[in-house]
Amino acid sequence: MLNLLKLDKVYEGVITNLENEGKGVLRLNGIVVFIPKALPGEKVRFRLIEKKKNYAVGKLINVVEKSDKRVEPKCPYYEECGGCNLRHQSDEENLAFKKEKVEIALKKIGKLDIKVNDVIPSSKNDYYRNKASFKVEDDKIGFYIEGTYQLVDIENCMLLDNCINDSLKIVRRYIQFNINNIKSVIIKKGNAKNEILIDIYSTDEKDIKIVDYLIKNINNLKTVIFNDKLCYGDGYITQIISGLMFNCSSKSFFQVNSYHVENLYNIAIKKANLKKKDVVLDLYSGTGTITCLLSKYVKNVIGIEIVEDAVNDAIKNAELNNISNVKFICGDVSKKITSIKESIDVIFVDPPRSGLERNLVSIIKNINPKKIVYISCNPVTLARDLSYFSDLYEAKEVTPVDMFPNTAHCESVCILERR
Repeated sequence: MLNLLKLDKVYEGVITNLENEGKGVLRLNGIVVFIPKALPGEKVRFRLIEKKKNYAVGKLINVVEKSDKRVEPKCPYYEECGGCNLRHQSDEENLAFKKEKVEIALKKIGKLDIKVNDVIPSSKNDYYRNKASFKVEDDKIGFYIEGTYQLVDIENCMLLDNCINDSLKIVRRYIQFNINNIKSVIIKKGNAKNEILIDIYSTDEKDIKIVDYLIKNINNLKTVIFNDKLCYGDGYITQIISGLMFNCSSKSFFQVNSYHVENLYNIAIKKANLKKKDVVLDLYSGTGTITCLLSKYVKNVIGIEIVEDAVNDAIKNAELNNISNVKFICGDVSKKITSIKESIDVIFVDPPRSGLERNLVSIIKNINPKKIVYISCNPVTLARDLSYFSDLYEAKEVTPVDMFPNTAHCESVCILERR
């Protein structure tokens, strides 16, 4: 049936639902077609641009009959850039979509009947991100169109903190008036003192002259890294959560929504119902954020993280906050966890989008903690992993947290209790 559909031909159809990443779904001659920026109930005209083995992809031309949930995107780059891919849908409907996508993942992938709470909304839906990774081509700087290497030149991104947008303007001014071979620029903002960290990669060492330009023109600049060399500052910006200070270097992971991260971690800690005598294991511990936050509620916390820079940050962060009942181990989580000698009561996991490795699930089961606190950025792998634990652990509810407004991404918190 897929052969009946012709590339570059214009078709019409009615969107039935949104798939996991927020694309509209319709069926044409029995074939599933994904249409970005289309909403359920809408009749749309689209051009077929891609055919795969089991589905096709269309590019929206126009909406013939609009959904009452559609709103006008404020972003001038919205039609090209795929960063905030749900800006055409109302905030309320975006929250409903995220709740539903968690529910669908649990039922269809995990085969689990678990209550999903309403999504905890962010206090800010725009200008909330504390990190951006820009691509550079000659005098242009911005983001790639989703699924391509075609650069969209960006002057101001509505997802990014204004301090990052201000710094972007300075970087842009430099590349516009200087021939360069800069390929990427990472900009981070610390919420404790509004400090900026900039990490630049170039194929030409002569481009290091941008460092002096940034120092002269960005007042709140704290750190500059050029081709992995620290050129200015001490290598850190500082984030603050629940009264604790966290130094964060360029390669260390830190939640990108500074305005909502405290809520995310507070939900996880509160729902864990920790005891003062508990010994806790924090897997994928990053800069030690959760590890340090947990320290005042339990006896001891052990963090494991594979990124060496992040572990170094975590050790310094514990010292910075005068925390003595935590320790950090650098290495692959699934390998280092077997070296733990302590009796573990609770395990916190905050894995990457790929979720937990199957052998790590088995190791955690053998450790047999009373509880597992799972913080997930991907409902699909969350559902899969919860199914792996379901023979020994019960999950009664999942709480989605909107850490990424105006996008299809959703963070979730789930507590698994030993049966």
